[in-house]
Amino acid sequence: MPDLEIRFENIHPICMIMGELKQQLIEELPHFGHHGLYFQNDEITTGQLNNKTEIKINLLTGQLLYFHNEKGHFINLKNDNILEKLKKITFEQKLKFSSDPLKNLNDEELQSYHSFAVKAKQILELFRMNLRENFTLVHLWPHHFDFSLEWFTGKKDEQIGTGISPRDENYSSPYLYMNPWPFNEKIIDESLPIGKWHTNSWKGIKVEWDELTQHTSKDAAEKLTELFFIARKSFH
Repeated sequence: MPDLEIRFENIHPICMIMGELKQQLIEELPHFGHHGLYFQNDEITTGQLNNKTEIKINLLTGQLLYFHNEKGHFINLKNDNILEKLKKITFEQKLKFSSDPLKNLNDEELQSYHSFAVKAKQILELFRMNLRENFTLVHLWPHHFDFSLEWFTGKKDEQIGTGISPRDENYSSPYLYMNPWPFNEKIIDESLPIGKWHTNSWKGIKVEWDELTQHTSKDAAEKLTELFFIARKSFH
């Protein structure tokens, strides 16, 4: 798969607001689940909150829907004054959020992020089906805008976080990370079927998006499962 520049600079601030609103609508959840969003059916969504509210962006139509008690409030993210309309909707619901002015989305950004999100979520969901015992949903985190899930032992805070970032302040290209915590330095002697050991700033395994997507989603998930069993040796 050719090198891919993921466009998400204008979607991201809107999703951060969605995360703020979600935190006001539901109780605190384990592993900060009350902060997390989801990606499903071509949409970034809060999920259904308290059986009556959902906030979501449809990446195919370019619309935001605030759905409450079977009444829909729509914002055209390509043309409307997004901030003004959001403030009106959330004022009626007695919710608050902080934001700078929001920019309209265009088809290029919507299509670019959609292509990335579909593939990233599919790989992580297939990997998740290979896990057992204790693990989380696949969340889309508003702040860093990465997809991730956690597997944990329930002992001594031992956990392995696996996620896919579209890019960040340190890396200009998308990548997958797998971080066992606590990290046992001895495991870096283990050879990896895909990716490389990463020990600068964070410790774990880093797989470049181009390398990951050379495989089908199912095969990529199998490679991640191999990485997972290597990472889990940190706890032995």
